[in-house]
Amino acid sequence: MMSTFTAASIIPAYQIMAAELGKSVQGISYLTSLQIAILGGAPLFWRPLSNRYGRRPIFLLSLICSLVCNVGCAKSPDYGSMAACRALVAFFISPAGAIGSAVVAETFFRRERARYMGIWTVMVTLGVPVSPFIFGFVATHVGYRWIYWILAIVSIVLPPICFSANAVVDQWRPILALCRSWT
Repeated sequence: MMSTFTAASIIPAYQIMAAELGKSVQGISYLTSLQIAILGGAPLFWRPLSNRYGRRPIFLLSLICSLVCNVGCAKSPDYGSMAACRALVAFFISPAGAIGSAVVAETFFRRERARYMGIWTVMVTLGVPVSPFIFGFVATHVGYRWIYWILAIVSIVLPPICFSANAVVDQWRPILALCRSWT
């Protein structure tokens, strides 16, 4: 969800960004197009690396680097530096899309896999409409740079969850068992 969520996050702030950065709204929209283009190609780089070095290290590297790049976006003084930071963010958030389905396939038994693959797909799909809805309020009330600060904060919060994945799974086991009993 984070890859599409991040890509669509600045859509409601186009006019505000255009006024501040001295560009047209069309020029600002290229920041999203740039990110989508990189999200399409970067998985070709990350998937083989995750097969070689493991999923968790790649996820953690991606979160830490996207944190740094989102801070760069928040602090960027002009359009060029923001475009460069957005491109780097796209490159470093693409492992979620590249190896998310592999994580689902490796985590669940074959009989459960379709359900959880569907949940993963819905979460990826929901990133596009949910992100502009949430960040529209952020851009309007506190400024568009806070979009990047919030994305950086999310990147800070996610690595401890990834490090403690076993604890999280154990914590959710009763809920998963309840969900399975309903089917």
